[in-house]
Amino acid sequence: MRTTSTTIGQMTYPDEICFAFNPTYVKITSCQLASVMLRITSTGDGATYTLNYAVFNHMLTANIARIIQLFFDPYNIVDKRCLDVYVEVINPTTSSPVQGFHTTAIWGNIAPGETFNGPKTLRWFDNWPQKVSVFTGGTIQDLVITDDLLMAVSPFDYTFDFTFRQGVVGSINFVHDKSKDGLFLRWIDRHGMLQYWLFDKGVREVKNNRGGSELTMNYADREGNSFRNIKRQQYFFGEVSQELCAPNVTEEEYTMLEGILTSPVIDLYHPSEIVGWEPVRIAKGTIKRSTDTLQDFKFEIELPNVNAQSL
Repeated sequence: MRTTSTTIGQMTYPDEICFAFNPTYVKITSCQLASVMLRITSTGDGATYTLNYAVFNHMLTANIARIIQLFFDPYNIVDKRCLDVYVEVINPTTSSPVQGFHTTAIWGNIAPGETFNGPKTLRWFDNWPQKVSVFTGGTIQDLVITDDLLMAVSPFDYTFDFTFRQGVVGSINFVHDKSKDGLFLRWIDRHGMLQYWLFDKGVREVKNNRGGSELTMNYADREGNSFRNIKRQQYFFGEVSQELCAPNVTEEEYTMLEGILTSPVIDLYHPSEIVGWEPVRIAKGTIKRSTDTLQDFKFEIELPNVNAQSL
């Protein structure tokens, strides 16, 4: 957190980098005003929210995380997972700004002790359309992997006092994987980075469910006898699920793969220029992790429902 003195009190505000799903506080102490106004703007598209906060016991604590989340476009989140936010603190009695600051907001969250954008080993499935996500130049960039790519990055360590601390320069080491068979997924991890993996296919299930109403059929047999209790179902839809497995992964890879279990943005790749990436969902379930050095990572995804006909 950054701290500064203003004409309305001592203010503590977010660092240059923040995560949209972590608490993002603006705090003002020793404030003599009855209320304070915050004007929060996404500098990319100019979207703005203006909020009024009451001051209690000369102190204001405002969590602006939900406003920051609203700036992201859920229908375009794969392409834009990082944005610049400008916050103005305004004295409502004079309608004039007393302090302003910028922060770079990342779609995701981070826990104490985790490293953001640090050195890592990445499995490179070079027969599939894979990129590598890095935080550079004040934003997240998804770069195409090439044979000569060896990238230096500046990691940030997230500590218990909610500050970023510049770490040592690290690198991304690539492990080649030339596998061609399986289901290729990408997802956004908790740090806003794109992750990729080629999974082995397991059991596929299709569970049918009734939809709509029962329709009475005007049925008569060959002798002209009518049966009014003959009915059809208006439609059925199939709930399709697919078991997937990443066999014999390391502890580092397993930790990375666990991020798919809580990601709302998961895409399945179809090797077709027409279809491309198709959104899928993670199936609800529990995964137990053992202490083995190498182990299988198994889970299940839900494919789009099949609903072909409706009477």
